[in-house]
Amino acid sequence: MQKSIVSVTMEIALEGSANYAGGLGVLEADKFYGASRLGLPYIVVSPFYPSGYVDWDYTNRVRFIETRHRHSLAFLSRLRFLRSIEVKRSDGRLLAEADVFEYPHGSARAILYRIRKPISVARLFRYLYRHHSDECTYYVVAAAVASEIIRRLASDEGVYVVDVQEAHLALVPYLLPKDIRTRFVTHTPGPWGHPKLCKEAEEILGISLPNVKTMTEVAMEVVEKVFTVSRKHFEITKTFFPKYINKMSYVTNAIDVERWQRVKRDPGSAKEFAEVHEGLKNEFSSIIKALTGKNIGSRMLVSWVRRIVKYKRPYFIEWLVEENSDLKDRIFIVTAGKPHPSDAWGKEMATIFARFSRTLSNFFYYPSYGTDFAYYALSASDLLLFTPFSCWEASGTSMMKAGANGVPTLSSRDGASLELIEDGFNGWFFGRELNQIIDLESEDAGKIDEEEYTDFVKRLESIIDLYERDREKFYEIAYNSYKTFTQMVDITRLLKQYYGEYLSKLGTGKNSKEVEQPSNI
Repeated sequence: MQKSIVSVTMEIALEGSANYAGGLGVLEADKFYGASRLGLPYIVVSPFYPSGYVDWDYTNRVRFIETRHRHSLAFLSRLRFLRSIEVKRSDGRLLAEADVFEYPHGSARAILYRIRKPISVARLFRYLYRHHSDECTYYVVAAAVASEIIRRLASDEGVYVVDVQEAHLALVPYLLPKDIRTRFVTHTPGPWGHPKLCKEAEEILGISLPNVKTMTEVAMEVVEKVFTVSRKHFEITKTFFPKYINKMSYVTNAIDVERWQRVKRDPGSAKEFAEVHEGLKNEFSSIIKALTGKNIGSRMLVSWVRRIVKYKRPYFIEWLVEENSDLKDRIFIVTAGKPHPSDAWGKEMATIFARFSRTLSNFFYYPSYGTDFAYYALSASDLLLFTPFSCWEASGTSMMKAGANGVPTLSSRDGASLELIEDGFNGWFFGRELNQIIDLESEDAGKIDEEEYTDFVKRLESIIDLYERDREKFYEIAYNSYKTFTQMVDITRLLKQYYGEYLSKLGTGKNSKEVEQPSNI
């Protein structure tokens, strides 16, 4: 029996589930489905959140309200209940009781645990990322339950390596036997990705933590390797945590092309690609027409679809709508994204988008953004806008999904765009590349925003001109995007970089179903 590869995460966007908030969850699912096709004995361990993350609705297009993000019945029907487990504190008292479920997919398995007791702890895990009232308990319980599951996996079938995703789970390596290899993947340059040290974990779990300031350093201190998720992210992370440079490398994020690419076969030429794309655009236009009654017509379809958070600069779209009426009338703008329920700024921006959607004939905002809407928007738009403040985006995968479908991106100089886009060939850049994190509330950030917005509008106008004046040339760039991104962003490349040695031992000819194993957790 092959030893299993284990990825420990706080979220995963399995098909039909509401167990994710954004890019990390989608990435973990893409790795999961990709690993299954390669025949990897791959296990993802994650909490199960009965109420998901959050959903938003604009009731009667008047009132913007929070609703429950629901798991589909099809997803729930695939869960197999395994058993209930208890995890104790170092003093023997109950820390958490959890029901453990398995979601099998070929050689891959997701092990999802639902916290049941104590009620105060279960409440922290009812929704994803609502733990601000007691962050330490959230981190301690997540790490303790995940580690108990991994120890059982190691005993039953063996564990090859454990990859810890993000600092929320930094305590996991301290709770596992020393003979289990652990690695750490950081997905965020921003401060929320590096929460402060949870010192009380020492008493609760009976462990000793290093004298550091953040949970990120807690993880980096003990694991054998540290990965960042793009070259740019690697350079930024080195400046934050120079002590751990010798452990660091990067594996640029990728997508499950099989899951996201709708143009499955190379059409063979830009002209033939244009015909395929127009079919996808017409399909998406029908969706928008059915939802809103609005007609895209012959206008260029431009999308901004991301989590609504300040560093991603959705306000560039607000400024575009309010200050460039001539330009915006030449395009149809699609926006989508969810703000966090505690993010007052993000909720205000979403409300502005909703107002635009209600009052403008060429603007559509979809508040309930998820993998289903992304599937259509990122394959059928003519242009994707990718606008993060430089140094704040670790990687970004929306432009990967778009590019693999021949939708070129106008991007700021950040994240994985720097590795994937060749300006004027398969996409476009605006603004300048920074080399350090700048406080988004600072005067310097405001000046940079003004400069970059001016360049953003200039570049966008030139792309719209190209689309209207020389559609053939525009589709050459779109087709270049399709060809180059398809090669560069395939999740198989990522899995080979993370697990190349293991894959070489496993062999590539094995059918994934042949290595599927039942779980005895």
